[in-house]
Amino acid sequence: MSNRVLVTGATGRIGGAVATQLLEMGVPTRAMVHRDDARSARLQTLGAEVVVADMFDIRQVQAAMDGVDRLYFNPPYHPHALDSAVAFAVAARRSGVEAVVALGQWLASPDHPALSTRQAWLTDKLFELLPDTAHIAVDPGFFADNYLQLVPMAAQLGLLPVPTGTGKNAPPSNEDIARVAVGALLDPHRHDGRTYRPTGPDLLSGADIAEAMGMALGRRVRHIDIPAWMFMRAVRVNAKQLGADLFFESSLRYYLREHALGTWEIGGPTTHVADVAGVEPEDFLTIARRYASGPDARRTAGNLIRRVRDFMLIGLVPMHRLDRFDRLQQHPQPDHPELSGRSAGWRNEHTEPVHA
Repeated sequence: MSNRVLVTGATGRIGGAVATQLLEMGVPTRAMVHRDDARSARLQTLGAEVVVADMFDIRQVQAAMDGVDRLYFNPPYHPHALDSAVAFAVAARRSGVEAVVALGQWLASPDHPALSTRQAWLTDKLFELLPDTAHIAVDPGFFADNYLQLVPMAAQLGLLPVPTGTGKNAPPSNEDIARVAVGALLDPHRHDGRTYRPTGPDLLSGADIAEAMGMALGRRVRHIDIPAWMFMRAVRVNAKQLGADLFFESSLRYYLREHALGTWEIGGPTTHVADVAGVEPEDFLTIARRYASGPDARRTAGNLIRRVRDFMLIGLVPMHRLDRFDRLQQHPQPDHPELSGRSAGWRNEHTEPVHA
C-alpha cells in the first residue's frame, strides 16, 4: 500500500498501536503528536513522519492533512472534542482524503448524560456526511486497559475493587482495537459505511477478570464490587498516574453505572477482530500478562507501601462536585438524558448484529 495515512493521537495507547502496526507493514505513516517526546522519537525511529500540531487549530490540522490519502481520527478526550472533529472534517474535504476511520464509542447516543458520549455520536454522523469519502466507525466498549490500570493494587493487595455489579464484558485490548482500525485503513472501500465493535472472545464477570489477573500475577486476586462513589474517590487519589481530569471523571461516573446495567453485554462478544484483521482477538489473560510485567506489579516493600497508602486515602479524599463542574463549563444537556443501557431505542439498535 502506497497511500499515506495520518494517525492522530499517535503517542496514545490506541493511536500509538495503530501507527506502530502500519509502520510494521511498511505503510507510509504521518504521526500527529501534541509534542516531541520519547514516544514520538520511537515512532520516528520506526519510520514515521512526525508532525507536532494542535488538533483544535484548523490551520495546523490542514497542514498535517495535506498530502494524506487516509485518516485515522482518534478524538481528544476533551470537552471541545467535537470542534476538533469539525476541523478534521473540513481539512479532509479540502484535501480530498479518500477514507476516514474514526474511533468512537459503543455507548454513543444523542441522549447520553456524558458529553463525550454525545459528541462521539455527533462525530460519527459528521464524518458520514463527507461526500466521496469512505467512512468506517470503530466503536469499542469498556477496554481491558481500564481494568488493568488496577494491576498495581491487585499485585500488592490481592484486590480488584471495581463496581461491575452483575454485568459482564468482553473487554478488547488496545492492540486489537488498533488491528481493526488498521484493517479498515488498508481496504477502506470494502469496509465503507460499516461500524465495527472489537471485543475480546468471552463475556467475563468481575470475578472472572480478577481470576485472570491473578493468574497473570501469580497470586490470588479477589474482586470487590465496591460502590461507584468509592471507585471515583480512588480515581481522584490516582488522578495524576491515570491522567484523569474532571472532564474524564464526569464521564466515568456514568460508564460505571452502564457496567452494572449490563450494557457491555449487549451485542457481545463480536467476531469483528477476526473479520477485519484476520486474527482471533486476545483473551483477557494474554492481555493481563503484558501489564503484569511492569515495574508497578513487582511485589516490593516500596510498591506495597504506596498501594496501602492509596487505599487508605480513598476514605479521606472528598468527591469532586461533578454536576457543578458541568454547569460551570456550560456543558449542554439533552432534555431527557438517559443511560444507553436504559434506552429502549439504543438497546434495539445495538441488539441487532453490528455490521461485519
